[in-house]
Amino acid sequence: IAFAVAFHRTFASELSWWNSASLATAAQGVNVLVPAGGTGGLAATVVVMVRFGMSRDYVIRRMLAVFVIADALTNVAMVIIGGFGVAIGALPGHASWAFTLLPALLASLLCVAVVAVAQRAPGARPAPAGRLRRLARSGADHVRDGLRASCELLRTGDPLLVFGAAGSVLLDLGALAAAFAAIGSRGLSLGPMMLAYTLGQIGSVVSLPGTTEGGLLGVFVLYGAPLGAAASAIIVYRAVQIFIPLGLGLVGAMGVRAMLGDGFSPEGGDLMLEGPSGLSGPR
Repeated sequence: IAFAVAFHRTFASELSWWNSASLATAAQGVNVLVPAGGTGGLAATVVVMVRFGMSRDYVIRRMLAVFVIADALTNVAMVIIGGFGVAIGALPGHASWAFTLLPALLASLLCVAVVAVAQRAPGARPAPAGRLRRLARSGADHVRDGLRASCELLRTGDPLLVFGAAGSVLLDLGALAAAFAAIGSRGLSLGPMMLAYTLGQIGSVVSLPGTTEGGLLGVFVLYGAPLGAAASAIIVYRAVQIFIPLGLGLVGAMGVRAMLGDGFSPEGGDLMLEGPSGLSGPR
């Protein structure tokens, strides 16, 4: 639900709350079926929104912004807060500097690199020869424009966008902590829990069965969680993480079908589109 809020605030001028919720929950359902670090559902949603008449470049740019704000940025912030917090004693928990300060420093450098890429002007460049090079150039331009859109959305200070982005990750972390409590284990302290949860999610980028669970289990054990307790809690957590989004995704898919049947068109008349140079114009 928090992700649906962040999704709507990203497309608030084009989509109603109901249409945003339908698309967002359907995307989360696809992520269950195609685990690819949260990108599978967003890619499918791009196809649907383009099918409904929205500009492909605009949708890709805004969808990348959703991913950056509601997934990547929030997780990176948790690594920075958790790593530095444990290293200086501001958060409860104990771990070596290699498992706290180093991830926090790398995450901080990643933020600096992202801001640098987002602020880089595209400039005039000759079209590359060859289809693969053109595709690579197009992909790089989309990523840069998506990062710029993320920065622009964050500068608005929209509280609902911040709530949705932070909530989508923090509530998921809370579900994992509750899974440890459900099996009678204390799990990890807050700081190591934040780090283990975030770094363990890297395994979900590989779209193979068991990679998400294996990544979480390995990192939790690395941070000091008992193997048996961690395995049991992760199984409980993953069951909830799969079946609830899948159920909501089915409801969202029905909403998407209704949008298709109604001849979906974005709200608010002309759709404002941003070109590669950052300029906007009506669709």
